[in-house]
Amino acid sequence: MTQLLILGTYHFANPGLDMAKLEVPDMLSTEKQREITAVLTALAAFRPNKIAVEAAYDKAESLNQLYAAYRAGQHELTRNEIQQLGFRLAAQLAHEQIYAVDHHGSPIPFEAALEYAEVHHPDFLTKFQETLARWEVESNRHQQTLTVGEILRLINSPAAIAADHQIYLDFTAVGTGDNYIGAEVLAGWYDRNIRIFANLRQIMQSADRILLIYGAGHLALLRELASSCTGIELVNSLDYL
Repeated sequence: MTQLLILGTYHFANPGLDMAKLEVPDMLSTEKQREITAVLTALAAFRPNKIAVEAAYDKAESLNQLYAAYRAGQHELTRNEIQQLGFRLAAQLAHEQIYAVDHHGSPIPFEAALEYAEVHHPDFLTKFQETLARWEVESNRHQQTLTVGEILRLINSPAAIAADHQIYLDFTAVGTGDNYIGAEVLAGWYDRNIRIFANLRQIMQSADRILLIYGAGHLALLRELASSCTGIELVNSLDYL
């Protein structure tokens, strides 16, 4: 039986790639480094023997060259969560490598669906925009007032996971007749996460204890796939945060 702990996270380096835009404090500051260390200490109690991260599966070699350089004292960590959480914990546990499992899947027609909604489903578009605006305000307030560990506990909670997934489910209301543009958004999101899960399965062996560090928006689907799969025991991340 493989034990799998999926840690949902936000993007420490704030690349602006998600729908909601965050204003993330400098994760290299003394205060944030101390908070990250506390999170790593808690996660180490899970005793993972493999750590997988949201890095392209076909870039695994370059990722591990960077990880090896870090372990050799020849690379200074950047702000992103792959390095601040994945590299640091793997090195702390003396792991020889990091596992890259990300896949972008088929193109997701977000823009086309939003453009269609603007004309045919303006109520949906208004709700979507209001939801994003509310998330941005709440998330940016959390960034200013909560520790890294407190934010991670919040975004890994059942309520947050459900809310993140609901925005994709809502897209199925966009479309008319034979136009399933909104459903294609959800299908594309499933496609990406199924491919990520397939990459994860390829590194699994019996009795592994795997820590998967991924953007929190992926939690609902990755947890669904893992919990439905024979041979995988899904571990609650809140037990280690």
